[in-house]
Amino acid sequence: MKRFFALSRTTHGVLDLATPGFVALLWLGDFPQWQTILLSIFTAFAAYTAIYALNDLVGIAVDKEKFRGGINAGYSVEASDMRYPLAQEILSYRSGWLWFAGWFIAALIGSYLLNPAIVVILVAAAILK
Repeated sequence: MKRFFALSRTTHGVLDLATPGFVALLWLGDFPQWQTILLSIFTAFAAYTAIYALNDLVGIAVDKEKFRGGINAGYSVEASDMRYPLAQEILSYRSGWLWFAGWFIAALIGSYLLNPAIVVILVAAAILK
């Protein structure tokens, strides 16, 4: 599992979830129902996980080039021994696509349940990636 979470930069994604959650709270002025909170957290986690994985799947050639030139060892939220697991061939390309597809489908379902308009935004984010 560690390889897959490295592919999706889960540490970075979890940090990214805090901002829209806080903004939603400010916008609403109160907490929504707990079911909405749980579905929103799951959907956001699934979407971030999928899109970060898609980034590495689409940019595998660039990531491999980074490794040939040497990765900067400086601080990065996603820095780990398993940084860019596809480029390092720690994870197979096929399993990366399966990981992406599973989380993307989960994000699509959660998005639809929250508000069908979010599905359009999610698909646009994936296409523009």
